[in-house]
Amino acid sequence: MFNIIYTNSNDNLNNNLNNNLNNNLNADGTPKYRRYWPVPPIIQKYTEYQDVNKDINLRKNVTKYFHEKVLKWIKTDNKFSKYKTKLNLLNSVDGQIHIYNLLRHFIKKSHINWYDLRDNYELIKEYLYRNL
Repeated sequence: MFNIIYTNSNDNLNNNLNNNLNNNLNADGTPKYRRYWPVPPIIQKYTEYQDVNKDINLRKNVTKYFHEKVLKWIKTDNKFSKYKTKLNLLNSVDGQIHIYNLLRHFIKKSHINWYDLRDNYELIKEYLYRNL
């Protein structure tokens, strides 16, 4: 029915390699052509910095900070008094998520880093006032 022929593929591979090597050599055994390899560049120092904007703990701390500030502003600042009806929503976890999304949107539009948000306190306050 079926005839199975086993061949040793390593022998064929070795024969092909030897033939290729012999074809690239002169009669005296020196190569027919010379290969020049470029010298690798010398790298003095490689520094990679961590992107702290991706740090989840930093984002949580900044969001918590501004969430507490928004709640305080609604209770004390007359400018934020129009948001007193949303106070129950903002006291919940959904309120924290809403503040986080507003801060993310602000960062995306203004290209300010997460760690710089506290330095831009007044700017964030105005943005949150307009977008709550």
